[in-house]
Amino acid sequence: MEFTIQKEDFLKGLQKAQSVAEKRSSMPILSNVLIEAKEDAIQLTATDLEVSFTGKYPAQIFAQGAITVQARKFYEIVKELPAAEIKVTEKENQWLHISSANSEFNLVGLPPDQFPQVARHDELPWISMDSPLLKDMIDRTIFAVSTEETRYNLAGIYFEKIFAEEKATGLRLVATDGHRLSMMERPLENIEQFPFQKGAIVPRKGMYEVSRLLEEAAEVKVAFDDNNAVFQLAETSLVVRLIDGDFPDYSTVIPREFKITLEIEREKFMEMLKRMIIISTDRYRGIRCNITEGSIEIISNNPEIGDAREQMPIAYYGDDMTIAFNPRYFLDALSVMSSEKITINMVDQSSACIISGNDDEGYCAIVMPMRLE
Repeated sequence: MEFTIQKEDFLKGLQKAQSVAEKRSSMPILSNVLIEAKEDAIQLTATDLEVSFTGKYPAQIFAQGAITVQARKFYEIVKELPAAEIKVTEKENQWLHISSANSEFNLVGLPPDQFPQVARHDELPWISMDSPLLKDMIDRTIFAVSTEETRYNLAGIYFEKIFAEEKATGLRLVATDGHRLSMMERPLENIEQFPFQKGAIVPRKGMYEVSRLLEEAAEVKVAFDDNNAVFQLAETSLVVRLIDGDFPDYSTVIPREFKITLEIEREKFMEMLKRMIIISTDRYRGIRCNITEGSIEIISNNPEIGDAREQMPIAYYGDDMTIAFNPRYFLDALSVMSSEKITINMVDQSSACIISGNDDEGYCAIVMPMRLE
């Protein structure tokens, strides 16, 4: 194998490959990127058996072939090479020679036949989506995904169809960790082509990789089969293995009727919460909110550090009430919203807070209250 390639193109592919490749694995081959030189392009493939990346990049091929090398080190080498063009040559015993201007590197590789086979999905029914739209839906939900290893069915974003009069009309993404929930929905043509009926759970790592990939193109093609979600942009694709489990019935925690409604300026509320968080620690992370007609007072108390208190005006007309919650959950939701004012609905001080905004169509977040001693 021998080829020359532009550093800029090569670097883009290797950056994605090393991001997907397994960093700490009992299988060394999973830390490698597969490089295949074919005709007028090279193909890069990386996988951790959960997420698989494949991308093609134009190159001048002098000799076809394939080899695998350590993904992160290869990326770091290419990143620091001085010239715009890079030459790559396979040597004996799976060694790879990389040269650029006066710089030369040799990397030890592994045979390509040891690399896991990445399945092709050319025959699946594809649905085209605007990349910025899908990225927005992912970014508005992924922060609520559970990071607890024991709650595997909450370790991803739930994709499900929206139905109107028994017809699928759109796509909804939902994520929850049991303490808060984030949900985003949008109308989508041809959504009925997705084969899942109850929905599909796409793991967090795969969703992060997809979100990064979506920055580079205006349109993405999406497909599902029984075990995988596939995202394709031009000559680049990501295959993400679905989580085998049932997503909880989140509708049970969403009240349909509310007794309490208040409106707050989003930016000022975020600034206020950030100040209150300064006092909090992992042990004392909750804040107390005293809500009266026309104002909210937030109290953060930490016996190990001190306390803080702040008040701001709100639109609220009702009985006095006190509620406690984790401010970081509110901040995560508010930071992905764009509305100038947000609305918080609830039934009472022990029920979930539903956060929405007029300029955030199709989006809502839910934060469960805390019990403070």
